[in-house]
Amino acid sequence: MTLARVPTNGRVAVVGAGISGLTFTYFLSKLRPDLRFDIYEQSDSIGGCIRSQYLTTPTESIILEKGPRTLRGVSEGSLLIVDMLRQLGRASSVRVLPRNSIANKKYITNTDRRIVQVPDTILTGWKFIRDTAIVRPTLLWGLLKEPFVKKPHENDSTDESIESFFTRRLGTSVLTDSVLSAIIHGIYAGDVARLSVKSILPSVRKLEIDHGSLGRALVAKKSKSEPKTSGLSPALTQYQHQLSPDANLEELSLSLKKFPMLALAGGLQTLPNSLYEYLSSQSNVQFHFHSDISQIDPVKGTVTVNSNQSSVVQYDHIRSTISTKALAKVLQVAPAITEQLRSLEYVSVFLVNIYTRTPTLIPKNGHGFGFLVPKLNGNNHNLLGVIYDSDVEQNIIPLDGERDAGATKSSSYNKITLMMGGHYYNNKTIPSSGVNIRIVKDILTDFLNIDLSHKNLIIRDEAAIESKQVGELEENDILISYNLHQDCIPQYNVGYEQLKQTMLDEFANTKLSFGGMAFGTGVGVPDCVVDSLQASLQLSK
Repeated sequence: MTLARVPTNGRVAVVGAGISGLTFTYFLSKLRPDLRFDIYEQSDSIGGCIRSQYLTTPTESIILEKGPRTLRGVSEGSLLIVDMLRQLGRASSVRVLPRNSIANKKYITNTDRRIVQVPDTILTGWKFIRDTAIVRPTLLWGLLKEPFVKKPHENDSTDESIESFFTRRLGTSVLTDSVLSAIIHGIYAGDVARLSVKSILPSVRKLEIDHGSLGRALVAKKSKSEPKTSGLSPALTQYQHQLSPDANLEELSLSLKKFPMLALAGGLQTLPNSLYEYLSSQSNVQFHFHSDISQIDPVKGTVTVNSNQSSVVQYDHIRSTISTKALAKVLQVAPAITEQLRSLEYVSVFLVNIYTRTPTLIPKNGHGFGFLVPKLNGNNHNLLGVIYDSDVEQNIIPLDGERDAGATKSSSYNKITLMMGGHYYNNKTIPSSGVNIRIVKDILTDFLNIDLSHKNLIIRDEAAIESKQVGELEENDILISYNLHQDCIPQYNVGYEQLKQTMLDEFANTKLSFGGMAFGTGVGVPDCVVDSLQASLQLSK
C-alpha cells in the first residue's frame, strides 16, 4: 500500500496511543515538523498492550508486566527502539541478556506435564528426545521420505496451515503438535492448524519452492558458503540519514548480536512513557484521552468525535492503530468492507502475574526463560506458557556496561507470568476470573509442583493492584495479579494474505492507513515500530 504525501501544513489524526500510534507520530512529526497531530485514545493511558504496573510495599518495589516485557536482541525494530531511547535521553534504561546466561534456557512440557529443556547441547538433545518421545517411527519415516515429496508449482498461490504444510511434507503431525505448536503459542497464542504458513513461516515455504524439499534446502545451505551480507535496509538507511545521523546502526547491530534479548529498566512501559513525554511537549501534537469517536470517513478524511456535542474534524491523513473489529464499528464504508474487517480473527489472553519473596515458584534445577505448552493431547488448563520473569531480571545487564547506583536487586524473590487462553478460548465462553484462578492454582500444583496448602494467596485483579491495595508481603505470601486482554492478538490464519491485500487495495486511494498488528509485518513490538517508520517515510516524501 503506497501512501500519498501529506500536504504542507497538513493535519494528521492518529487513532490509538499504543506503541504503533506513538512511534508513528514520533517519526512523522520529526520528518514533517510542519504537520499537526491529534492522537485519540479511548482510555486514560498510553502504551496499549504494553503496561508495566508498579507496586510499592513498605520494603520493596515490584514491577508486574501486564503485556510484553522483552524484545528480540537483533531486529530492525530493536535497533530503532534502542536509538529512539538514546534520542530521548533514556539510553541507560536499555538492558541486555548475555548469550551464556541461564535465563536463555528454554523449556516445553511433555504429555506428562514434565518440563523438558529445549536442546542446547548433545546431552540435553538426548534428554529432550527421551522425555518428549518426539522421535517416533512415523516421524523418522517422514524425514526419510521428505526429499521425495512433490513440491507445489512455484506459481501456486494456495495457502495452507502450518500443520497442513508439515504434515504434507513429513506425513505426520508429530512435529507441529509438539515443538512448533509450543513456539506458536508463545508468539501468536494461536493454533498451528489454522495459522497460515505463508504468513507465519514464509521463508520455510520459499525453501520448499526453491529446493523442492526442506531436507535438500538444508544440505544446499551447508554446502554453499554464502557471503555475509552487511548494510542496512532502505527504511533504516533513510532513518539514519534523515532522523538520526549519529545513530551508527550498523555498529549497534554488531553490538546487539551478542545478546539474544533486550529489556528496559523500569519495565517496557519506559518506552511508551518516554515517547509520550517527548510528544506531549511538542506544540504540534495534541493528545485526546477518553475520546469517543463515532465515525471515520476514509474518503473525506473526517473524524467525528463525541464530547458534549459532536464535532467533525477534517484531516489530510488518518492513521488507525486500533483493532480492525473496533475500526469496523466506526468506519463509514460499505457493509461488505466492514464485514471483511470483522473477519480478521483475534484471540484473548488471560495473563497472571505471580510474585513471592522466596524462591518457591521456579524449579530449582530448571531456571531459564520459562516454558511453553504444546498442543499435544489437548489442554484442560488452557495454558500457553509460563515466563520466569525473575530469572530474566536477575541476569540482565546494562547495554553500556555500567550499572546504575542501586540497580542491583535481591535474587531471592521469584516472579513468573502465566499466559492462558489464546485460541483455546475461541468459539466458546471465556471462563470467569474465579474459574481461571482455580485453574491457576492447578497449574502451580500440576506443572510447578508447588504445595499451596501452607501458602497465603493474595489474589487481586489489575484494578486492585493499580490502586495499591496490597500491604507488606510476608515470606509465606504469594501475590497473584490477573487481567484479561480481550481480542489482543490478530491471527494470521489461512487466507490472511489475501484479506490483507484486499483491504490495502480497498483503502489505497483514501486518507486512511493501517498501523498496529493488523495488516502489518508481525505481532511483535519491533514489527509495529518498523511499520510506523515505513509509513512515516512514505507520507513525508
